[in-house]
Amino acid sequence: MRRALLTLSLLPAVLVAQSPQAPRAPLAAAEEMDRARFAWEAGKYEEALLGLQRVLRAPDASDFHDRVAELTGEVWQTSEVAKDARAPQWSPDGRYLAFELGTAAARKVRVVRAEPGFPTVLEVDGLTPSFSPDSRSIGWLAPGSPPALRVAALDGSGVREYPLGTGSFAGLQLFGGSPLRAALLSRAAPGSPTALLERALDDASAAWRTVPVEDGQAVALERSADGSRLLVTIAARAAEGAQVTGVPTGFALLGAMGLGPRVGGTGAVLSRDGSTLAWRSAEGRFTTIVTQRGDGAPVQVHVSATPVQSLAIAPDGSRLSWQTMLREDWELMTVANRAGETPARLTREIQHDLFPQFLGPDRLLAVIGEARHRRSHLYALPSGERTRLFHNNSVRTVAPEYEWVPSPDGTRIAIVSERDGDTVTPHRHLYLTDLSTKVTRAALVARVDSNLAAERTRRIEGARVFAPIADAVREATAAVDVNRIYATERDLFAFDSKHITQPGNWKATEYLLARYRGHGLDAHLQRFTTNVGREIEVANVVAVVKGTVNPELVYVVGAHFDSRAEGPGADDNTSGTAMILEAARVLATRPLPATVMFVAFTGEEAGLRGAREFARRMKDSIHVVGALNNDMMGWSNDQRMDNTIRYSNPGIRDIQHAAAMQFSGLITYDAFYYKSTDAHALYDAWGDIVGGIGSYPILGNPHYHQPHDVLETINHQQLAETSRTTVATIMLLASSPSRLAGLAAAGTQASWAASPERGVTRYLVRWGPADDPARHTATVTSPRATLTGAQPGWKVAVKAVNAAGLEGWDWARADVR
Repeated sequence: MRRALLTLSLLPAVLVAQSPQAPRAPLAAAEEMDRARFAWEAGKYEEALLGLQRVLRAPDASDFHDRVAELTGEVWQTSEVAKDARAPQWSPDGRYLAFELGTAAARKVRVVRAEPGFPTVLEVDGLTPSFSPDSRSIGWLAPGSPPALRVAALDGSGVREYPLGTGSFAGLQLFGGSPLRAALLSRAAPGSPTALLERALDDASAAWRTVPVEDGQAVALERSADGSRLLVTIAARAAEGAQVTGVPTGFALLGAMGLGPRVGGTGAVLSRDGSTLAWRSAEGRFTTIVTQRGDGAPVQVHVSATPVQSLAIAPDGSRLSWQTMLREDWELMTVANRAGETPARLTREIQHDLFPQFLGPDRLLAVIGEARHRRSHLYALPSGERTRLFHNNSVRTVAPEYEWVPSPDGTRIAIVSERDGDTVTPHRHLYLTDLSTKVTRAALVARVDSNLAAERTRRIEGARVFAPIADAVREATAAVDVNRIYATERDLFAFDSKHITQPGNWKATEYLLARYRGHGLDAHLQRFTTNVGREIEVANVVAVVKGTVNPELVYVVGAHFDSRAEGPGADDNTSGTAMILEAARVLATRPLPATVMFVAFTGEEAGLRGAREFARRMKDSIHVVGALNNDMMGWSNDQRMDNTIRYSNPGIRDIQHAAAMQFSGLITYDAFYYKSTDAHALYDAWGDIVGGIGSYPILGNPHYHQPHDVLETINHQQLAETSRTTVATIMLLASSPSRLAGLAAAGTQASWAASPERGVTRYLVRWGPADDPARHTATVTSPRATLTGAQPGWKVAVKAVNAAGLEGWDWARADVR
């Protein structure tokens, strides 16, 4: 198998310039569908999409509609509800959807009708909306001095206000019937215990009442579906002067007659019909799942020897689901709500399977992945058949999801997502997926056609930009050696934890310095002291391949070599460390026009300390024109070798896609992503000139930040393919003009600073309106151009071209004034 992988890794460079599939005799749609699916799995997207086009033109195309839809994106229709929205919730009758907009003190509550166009019913300053059980009114917490609870009738007949005292408030719930009641959590000061406040809303002069909580404090409120009562989660009250932890220890029900008796258990949930309560109770290493129907006696449904979290109950109380850790990752289990039943395992995905929610007695919603890249799926019960729920219908761009709220009848799902792959800006958008309406054939055909066009353009354009140096790149990438990469991984792994507080950190530092010097690079330590409760000395390792034409222009290629204190960090980030060391070895004897600086950063796991120190020292002493940061690229969850390009610069993103497609066996995806990584320090110092590669799915590795992030979980050939991609990317970047500076356009005149690279022969200029930015083009030899026909607000972009025919890897952009 290893020999096959090594051979296949050299094929894409030969195949990329060819048409992905020669004409052939028509196949039956079923066989065409299978071929397309396996081509998709292999990352041969252009070939796969051509096959899917043929499937959709077949006489029996309708038989394959859902399979094509799920392979390429979504099966059901999804609509955007609102931008910059979060915390959605449904009215009990499913007619309205409420959510928050904005951030911090500027937050608003908007209520829309859950129908086409999502017409706004109400928009107010405030947060934490809660519908009344009869869906006729909505309450929210309104800012002010003092803050207040406000309740508005959804028919527009009026707003009532109920002042609150000082402190902070959260968890608002409207419940009861006649009279309507409100409950919320109050905290006098940060870190202080919470108080449960409650009042009736039929008397504006009535005061808020503090509800005594037996043996603790209320920390969360959940309303039953019929709205008659609240499930109150209780945590232990800390001893005087101690920090409040809020760890749940029990629960109770709050109704019209007050708070019921406290029950010792955690994770309590109510069925939607209000008939059944379920919770878990831990004793030693065992967890018991308990249910209670009405006023009947509690029943032990299952005793688990593995951890149990996220307990869920079917709307009618007939079935339970939860997540459990059978080995290193969370899996989903399900069982009928009867004593003596044997639970069935629902999932077998190596990534975490999390947060089950019942949509009905035979349908479950759950998500896969880590917090920064979760993806939702539906499961049919009891078969466990899985269908992807949400996607952005693109081939390459990932779409992390964060919230999933089903409608009361389970037919629509409100989802908060970064559907455009933008994980940097604080804005997340709200979407509605309608499980009663599948995507149309016309929409599916358009999806396949547009993705095929994008893939074809990516292949052709990538081959064009690399063409002047393709032979040299092919020769260099062929020199990457998976055995050398593995040897580096093995050596670093032997140092155990490389956290800055552990002995392995300095062992790795000295090892990397010797290895870079051994490959002939000019390498040194960048020492500094940092505080970890005491002052310690640590160091980045910096190694330089000096440029032959523009040595003053620098490309930084980085990866942190430290790990968490509790583990050796084979993927996070021995993988990136070994990968860039191999790239440095290959390029050490192949110097490029610009200087390449390889940096092994220390202290990333302690707060980006090494990268921030590097940026602080070097910001004003070297001219950095581009950077790649690489973090976690060795783990794979299936047969594919794939990784995500995490970028702030779209030009570098496109170069990395092209590098992977032409010179490696790596399948690449992308996300606008740099926060909480060393790339953030580079971005802060030098702006949006950062790319790099890091784990696909983003942080899907269940070993992430765990002691079992060990060497045997790594796909070493994947590291070799990633190193080939990185070598090719560096060669293109360091051989091409960098992004131009100083572009300004007024009227029909544009000017910019001359390219800092030697050997630039001309500039490419394009301009036009936002919907057609390349309507006009020109080639000039000096850093100025006349923009014929330009109008205010039009877009103008410029890049340089050198004597070798290599274009700048990113456009300088500006608006016409």
